[in-house]
Amino acid sequence: MLIRQTLLYLPAQFLSPVAQFLSVMIWTWWLSPAEMSTFVLVTSTQELAYMLSRSWFSFYTLRFLPPSENVAGRRRYLETETTLLVLMTLPELGAAALSMHFFDGRGDPLLVFLIIAAYYVTRGLNNHFGERARAQDKILAYTLLLTSGPVGGLVAGIASIELFGASAGQLLIAYAAMQALGTAIALPMIGASLKTARLDLAILKAAILNGGPMLAVNGIGWFGENGIRYVVDYIGGSAAFGLMAVGWGLGRRSASVASMLVSVAAFPIASRLINAGDRNAALEQLKVNAALLTAVLLPSVVGLWLVTDILVDLAVAETYRDVTRSILGLAAFGGMIRAYHAHATGQMLTLDSRYGLLVIIGLFEVVATAGLAVVGFSMNYLVGVVIGALIASGLTLALSATIAIRLCGFRVPVLDTVRIALATTIMGGVVYAIDWPHTALGLVGATLIGGLSYTVALAAVYYRHLPPLVGLITAKFAGTRP
Repeated sequence: MLIRQTLLYLPAQFLSPVAQFLSVMIWTWWLSPAEMSTFVLVTSTQELAYMLSRSWFSFYTLRFLPPSENVAGRRRYLETETTLLVLMTLPELGAAALSMHFFDGRGDPLLVFLIIAAYYVTRGLNNHFGERARAQDKILAYTLLLTSGPVGGLVAGIASIELFGASAGQLLIAYAAMQALGTAIALPMIGASLKTARLDLAILKAAILNGGPMLAVNGIGWFGENGIRYVVDYIGGSAAFGLMAVGWGLGRRSASVASMLVSVAAFPIASRLINAGDRNAALEQLKVNAALLTAVLLPSVVGLWLVTDILVDLAVAETYRDVTRSILGLAAFGGMIRAYHAHATGQMLTLDSRYGLLVIIGLFEVVATAGLAVVGFSMNYLVGVVIGALIASGLTLALSATIAIRLCGFRVPVLDTVRIALATTIMGGVVYAIDWPHTALGLVGATLIGGLSYTVALAAVYYRHLPPLVGLITAKFAGTRP
């Protein structure tokens, strides 16, 4: 059952980040650095706007949506939802007004506000209704809601630019239109109330109590990941950030896509185990997840670093190439390190409900990243910024790991990490030894040979452990403990 559900949800979970990864490269062929900066900063700020306005209620919905059999409870929820969604539009509109300065005075102020507001509200509704569709197991609706923006917006954006010209505003209109279309198609599948009513105080109280703590943790985490964008825009200007946005976005997105492939199921499994009183098995599950995370992330990031020159020459416009080539690998390594905190040691702390410690670690990351980015900018311009962020991620992981090990008993998969590092080194040596042409065929060849050599090397270093390893992987997707 779990394997079937995982496969059914995979298109939405995979297509969206892949479309976002591709869009970073595609828009370089049309947008100037200043327009790229505007587009990236607006879309990044939307994530914060949603987090502060709607995410706490979406978290409650995912956990506590009344079942369809509870007709009265579902009706009360839907009416309360409608009222809240209307009210929660107000902070999104406020965020849109504050985001107008990202356009640096370009365009009519009222039109700029309406464009940003449309993007924020439609994306926020996509996110919330996507979580409700997930809670209802409405897979088609969930897929439409999660992909209409990233995938539909990418396609509509290309068409819009070809017809009306290239600008950040034009892209935001295209994305907002596809997000609105996704909601319009998906909403009848999951149901909604068109009637606003007085807020159900019991629902509101439960939503605040359950969603509030995670709102604080996730909000600080957002600043840890995205704060550097605003720092560079402030100290270097929009053109500097626009140049950096491509390499930074590609590197960080590659790490997040890779980590997503193995991290989705781990925490629910560990939660069920610890709730059943089997803490030892839960800790072992998190250890297995950390090993699988390493097995996917390390070769992915090293492989990306090895083919950076080919990828950049093929897929990135000339204006952005030099900066992208110099920072992409560094950004990917930083993203990998941050993923270990988010999906390994951080999950250990979440499992033990150590929210206060997560807030402290998150604040440390925000301060360290901003401070070291400023120092790096003064020493080595944009490369220095990314190196500073990489160091900050390393320090954050060290702090998170120390706390998780000492206070929660987190188990580091040391031997697995050594084996995986050895297999990755062999893969890197094979790919590096071949002089690959800077063509699409060369990129495909390097990727295939790298993947094959890594698979063979991994099998070699695990040759005594292949049956247990197969059992662990099977358990990972089947949701059972070997």
